[in-house]
Amino acid sequence: MPIAIQMVVDYVQELKGSQEKLVLLVGKPGSGKSKIMRELGLNRGWRYVDCRELVTDELLELVPKARPQEAPRLMDKLLEAERAEVILLDNVQVMFTPMLNLDPLVLLRQLGRKHAIVAAWPGEYADGKLAFTEPGLPAKRFPAGDLKVIEIG
Repeated sequence: MPIAIQMVVDYVQELKGSQEKLVLLVGKPGSGKSKIMRELGLNRGWRYVDCRELVTDELLELVPKARPQEAPRLMDKLLEAERAEVILLDNVQVMFTPMLNLDPLVLLRQLGRKHAIVAAWPGEYADGKLAFTEPGLPAKRFPAGDLKVIEIG
């Protein structure tokens, strides 16, 4: 676990001057992502945010077609209010809720252009692709591109 924590810290430092400041902590449920996030929050003073806090009434009142365009602006406003050096986003799986009509990776990348973000990605990373799996549904795959990814468990 300390190795993963140090990797996160190192990646965040590497990305400081970058256009996109997003680090993904990838692992299946129970792998320890949330524990690492909380520890980083306590030890580094980074701000821990549960993604459920970003799904506001203002977002839900929008028609589904408008949510992908408006979500970055609405969520940016909430993250801006945190006034944090680094934001730790946990429970990203809420962004996969079909009624939100969001592409979670696109949204995280957009937010990572304005904020240094470490996000706990629920799933797996293999062959340059991130996977998100819900019980009983086929896996959703997303190209990771040049993202900084740390696999847990």
